[in-house]
Amino acid sequence: MRGLLFLIMISLSFNSYGQTWDELIFQGKKERANGNFEKAADLIFKGAALKEKQNFEHYYYSGVLYARVNNINASFKSLEKAIDAGMYDLARLERNNRLKILHGDKRWDELKIKMQVSEQKYVANLSHPELRVELKQMWKTDQDLVGKWEEQKIIVNQNTVRLNEIIEQFGWPVRSMIGQDGTWMAWAIAQHSYDPDFQIKCLKLLENTLHTNEPEPVLFAELNDRICKNANQKQKFGQAIIEENSLKKFYPIADESKVDERRKSIGLAPLKVYANENYVAYLK
Repeated sequence: MRGLLFLIMISLSFNSYGQTWDELIFQGKKERANGNFEKAADLIFKGAALKEKQNFEHYYYSGVLYARVNNINASFKSLEKAIDAGMYDLARLERNNRLKILHGDKRWDELKIKMQVSEQKYVANLSHPELRVELKQMWKTDQDLVGKWEEQKIIVNQNTVRLNEIIEQFGWPVRSMIGQDGTWMAWAIAQHSYDPDFQIKCLKLLENTLHTNEPEPVLFAELNDRICKNANQKQKFGQAIIEENSLKKFYPIADESKVDERRKSIGLAPLKVYANENYVAYLK
């Protein structure tokens, strides 16, 4: 009986072609790079479905790709799945020029209402929903100024000051306070900061979460490796990706043969999985 259950669990991790979710994502992004947008969207959508959790980014991406080839029905289906999976960033949805083709369809307004209703349900059990709203607005203001670097720099500095006030009052704001997306926005503000001492301060707080029931291993590793990269030091976990000659690759990793041991020690998937998800050619 146990053997049968094991085989069932293994089979659920693969599709009919024997690919895991991350392999589907990699193949999809490869098709995207080759200009095969609809095939890319199909593969990424399947990868998101197979992943089951932490997958709204992939549903969202497939929705954008479907919109690009005027497959309106598939685009709306993907975006609805993204919302069901936890996407509540209305500003991002509205900001994406690739989705403008959907705006004239009555389902566009329905989609936005669905996101707002889903978000209301999501925040109902948070202890500090007002703090999440503030962080969300801070991050939106930052992203609205992409390309306007001098103006954005002012906002980044203001956000650094305010986030520092928040962590002085609360420590690192955790998921039960502001939700998973709220903690991500706090991290995003920290990693955009021009103040390396402030980033190190945030890193220590994120490291402390690893020993709690609300750990943030991805955010900790991401910020750790960004700090290393900014200091021209080798990264520790392999989260920092760079581009050379239009190809993605990992920023140099310290003691690379042991990187998966380090990743496993804090609860991260193997580097090959992360590489596939981000379309990085990595042989191991």
